Parts: sequence; structure tokens; C-alpha cells
Amino acid sequence: MKGATPNKLAGEAGYLPKAKYIMLAGIALLTFFCYHYSLGNQFTNWDDQRFIPENIFIKSFSPTNLKMMLFHDVTGDYYYPVTIISYAINYHFSGLSPGMYYLINILLHIANSCLVFFLVLTILKSMEKSGYGIFKWKEWLAFFCTLAYAIHPMHVESVSWIAERKDVLYAFFYFLGMIAYIRFMYAEEKKRRWFLLVLVCFLLSLFSKPMAVVFPFSLLAIDILLKRDETLSVKNILLEKSLLIIISIASLALTYHLQVVAGSIQEHSSFSFFHRILFASYGFCKYILKALIPIPQSAYYPYPDPTGPSGELPFVYYLMPLICLLLVAIPLYLSYRSGKNNFRVVLFGVAFYFFNMIIVSQIVGSGPTMMADRYTYVCYFGIFFPLTYFVYRIIEKDGLVTKILAVVVSIYMFFFAFLCYERTLIWHSSETLWLSVIRQYPNRIIKAYNNLGNYYFASGDLTKAYENYKEAIDLKTGDPQVYCNMGSLLGAKGDYPLSLQYYTTALKLDSNDAVTYLDRAITYSAMGRYALAVKDYNRSAHINPNSEILLRNTAYTYLNAHQFDSAIKYYTEVINVNPSDSRYFHYRGVAEYDKGSINSAREDFLQDLSIAPHDSEGMFYLSITYNRLSNFNDAYKYAQMAQNAQYPVPDNYLRLLKARLDIP
Repeated sequence: MKGATPNKLAGEAGYLPKAKYIMLAGIALLTFFCYHYSLGNQFTNWDDQRFIPENIFIKSFSPTNLKMMLFHDVTGDYYYPVTIISYAINYHFSGLSPGMYYLINILLHIANSCLVFFLVLTILKSMEKSGYGIFKWKEWLAFFCTLAYAIHPMHVESVSWIAERKDVLYAFFYFLGMIAYIRFMYAEEKKRRWFLLVLVCFLLSLFSKPMAVVFPFSLLAIDILLKRDETLSVKNILLEKSLLIIISIASLALTYHLQVVAGSIQEHSSFSFFHRILFASYGFCKYILKALIPIPQSAYYPYPDPTGPSGELPFVYYLMPLICLLLVAIPLYLSYRSGKNNFRVVLFGVAFYFFNMIIVSQIVGSGPTMMADRYTYVCYFGIFFPLTYFVYRIIEKDGLVTKILAVVVSIYMFFFAFLCYERTLIWHSSETLWLSVIRQYPNRIIKAYNNLGNYYFASGDLTKAYENYKEAIDLKTGDPQVYCNMGSLLGAKGDYPLSLQYYTTALKLDSNDAVTYLDRAITYSAMGRYALAVKDYNRSAHINPNSEILLRNTAYTYLNAHQFDSAIKYYTEVINVNPSDSRYFHYRGVAEYDKGSINSAREDFLQDLSIAPHDSEGMFYLSITYNRLSNFNDAYKYAQMAQNAQYPVPDNYLRLLKARLDIP
């Protein structure tokens, strides 16, 4: 094209130079806007507490903690050291400020969206090499495909739930590994280096969340799309991925074992394998529908209630396997009739979606929910990319259709953005979360009432807490934790005999529950029955020794029982776990003072004030410690500081110090 300038050529190609970076900036800004409300959200009592505030291993990078985080399942359900390390880094810089955890989740989601953009571009360019023809508007296709991914409401659960950091982390390495794999396919030199990058990305993804076990099969889906079977035998394609597949199988076996140990596999064991096939089919269809029409959504999708005495499910579930077959067979048939390229695109989408969904399809039970929005975080790429491809095939033939579809897609994206933002509001707190679930499924979900009761209990609203625990119990729960929580509530209200009855019921349901022994020990301690409290603390420690709550309550009980050596021992242990909590130094100082170790007490009170400089009680205790050491100047100084900080310093104590210092 004689005389054509680079800018003119770029304009004819459908974009301006560097337009993709402007598009990425637009996607990032819109995504951040949709999720910005999450920055003010709280920790929820659905796993967040277990992963962050109650996780002793993330609170320092001691050699012991590093060893536990890297080589052990520290949460009691999965092994994902990369995610746990990310929490530890977060905690190091932001402590227990929830906003910073949400910010990292949002930034990771934006990074994933950028990777999806480049993945789409990489695939489209590779498709051009593979005989699909030239794609004139590759950047725009990548833009709309990525935008659908970035602001899709079904992905809010993965981003606006701190405990699901594992989703955004595993997806980051997953998508990066897919891009590296395509580069590996076309690399003439340094192929080993590219494959090593693929392997590293796979391992990091796997160590972020075990759902990444299907990564090698996603690569097979890419092989189908990019026609590798035309240049390599199936045997060679599989041999190429043999190491990845072996790692996948080993990881799957480990994950299954950890789930069995955690008890997740046994949940809802009353359902037969046939029922689980029906549930998997239902989820397979429902997720596809929600990709297009993402309403209604819920944080918790319960299993259906049987409709008859023989345990029959609602009739629609029996239709689901047939509907699944039709959803797969019809697009494959129509695309096959329209050309081999179209068939490969559909087959890629079906394979990618299937492989990434099958691991959470509930054929093997994994938890009490039948579905979860977070399971779509990666697998929806298998829906969005083929849709983008076929929309392009339509608009490239008709200019009028292009304009109409542009308007329709724009409205659709605004619809997604609105729903995405609205969904972040649901995750604001435990109260908003569980009230939303209860509104959708009233009188059905025990966990919703139990966790809402926990929220009100922690907030000091004992009446609402009691109402929700009672509702959970009335649903005929077999969950010992509900009875344990009711026992704790009644203990807090001073109704000790009834409290102990509920603990007894909880232990009949599960005699190996560390939390019940711990909570009953706290109640015994409040009753002044310290010997029984210590006995239950020891039982809890035998089951779960790595509990900060256990250590601090055991220490406090020994302090109240005037067993100061034991109190100091346990406060020292909990300080090793969490050296940033000033209360532990404060109470160890009290134990040391009462024991007569005045110099040690002084050091602990000073450490307490260095962490919490406004602790008025700590100022007063430091004053009386200096008084015992005959350092009356510092004793008077800290007594004045305590009084200025509104601590009720006894007048006769101040008069005594003034007399010793000859102050009028």
C-alpha cells in the first residue's frame, strides 16, 4: 500500500497504536470502581477469622511458622502454602486491617483481567497462524472478552471474600501458565525454558488452590483449538504433559485425603451417587445460565429437600443430565456443520469449561453447598472466549449488525457492572452476608442462622444471638457447633446450668471437638471452677494445640487462679505466636508483678506501652511497678499519665508519691 503511514495502517486494522494499553487502563478503572466498596468491608465469620485473626502461623516469619506455612496444611482443609504466605505478608504490613486484604484481592483480580486480555490476544494471533484467517479487531475482541470476565457478578465471591484469596492467586498463575504454554508451542529456540516456566506457573497455581489440578487438561483444550493434533501425534502431546499430569494426580490424591480427614467428603453422605450425578448436571447447566443471566445469586446454595417419603428430588433434577447433553451436543453439532474451525472453537470451550468445572461438580461431595459462585472464576473463560469468537464472525459480515451488537453489548456490560457493585455490598459484613442468604432461603440453612448468631454474639446483642441460635437448633441440626455456641451464649448471660447442658449435647454429637472443650473451659473459668477449666483446656490443646485463643484463655485462667508460674508460661507461649498483641505483655506483667518478679514485670509493662501507648491501665501498672522498685519519679510520671488518660488512679496513691517526692 504505497504511501500509507503506520497510523493509517493502524486505523484500517481497527485500532490506534498503544490502544490496548488504553483499553487495559479502562478495564482496570471500571473494575476497581465496581469493587471499591469492598475496601470498607469487614472480616466475615465464614473462614476469614480462621485464615487471618485466628491463624497463629501468619503472625510472624519465625522459622517454625515458615516451616508450618510451607510444608503443612495449617487451616485444616487444603494445602495451599502460596495463599497462606500471601496472608502472612499482608499481616506483616497491615495487621488486622481488613481493607488492605481486600485491596490485594482487588489488585490481583485486576492483574488476572490483564492476563485474560493478553491470553485472548495470544490465542487469536496463534489462531491466525493455525489457519483461522485474520482477525481484524483483535484488541477490541480481547477488550470485550476481558471486560465480561473482569466485572462479571459471579466473580464477586472470589474477590470480595478475603478467605477466597486462593481463587485470585491460583487464577493468576493459571492464566500466566497458559500464555507461557502457547509461547512454548511456537518457540523454535529455548523451548525447555518456556516449558520450565509453564511448570513453575502450574506449581504456584496448585500451591495457591488445589483446583489447579486440571491445568494440564486445559492445555489439551488449547491443543485442540490450535490444531496441534495436525502436527503431533496424540501420544506425543500426552507425553509432553506427562510430568504435569503426574503432579496433578498426586495433588488430587493429597487433596482428597485432606478432605477426608477434615470430614468434608462425608458431609451429605445420605445422597446416593446417582443423586450426585443429578446435582453435578444441575450445576453444569446452572453455571452456564448464570454466565449469561447472573441472577439470582447467593453465597450459599443448599441441596434440595426431598419431595417424597422415598427421598425423591424435585422433578427438574431428573431432567438435568439430558439438558446437559443437549447443551453440549447441539453447539457441537451446529458448529461441526458450519466448519471445522468453528467446531474446534466450540470443542475448546466445552472442554475447558468441563475440565475446570468437573473438579467442583459435587460428584464427590466437598462441603455442604451444592454450588458456589467462586467455582466459575476460571472456567468461565471457556464460555466467554467462544462467545467472543462467534460474535466476531457475525459482525465481520454486516456493518449494521456491528452497530446493533455494540449497543447491546455495551448495555449488557453496564448491567454486569451494576450487579457486580451491588454484589460487593452483600459481603460487607457477616450480618449483611447471612441476612442475604436467609432472605433467599428462609428456614433452611443452619449455617446462616448459626453464623448470624455468632455475629450478634460478638457484637454484644445477646437477644438476637439467642434468636438465631434457637432458629438453627429448631431446624433439627446435627451440628455440634450450634449447641456449643448456645452454651457459650448462656454462659455469658450467667445461666451456667443450662449452658453446661448445651455443651454436653455438643460433645455427644462430637466428642473430639476442640472448640467445644475450649468454650466450656471459658465458661468454667467464668464460674470460678478453675480445675475443670484447666482440664478442658488440656483436652482442647490435645486436639488442636495451635490455637492462639486457647493459649490466651488458658493463661488468663491460670492468672485468675493465682497460679502465676503457669500463667507466665502460657503468656510466653502466646507471645511467641503473636508478639504484636500488647495485652499478652500486659497480663504477663501482672502475673510477674503478683509473683514478685518486679523487674520482669517492668519490662513487660514497658513493652505493652510501646505497642499500645494509650493503654491507661498499663501506665498505672508501670507506675506501681516503679513504686515497688523505689523509682518514685517514674512512678509519679506514669501515675499522672494514667490519670490524664482517664484511668481511676486512687487519690491516696498520688498523695503518697507526692509526699515521697516532696511535691506540695
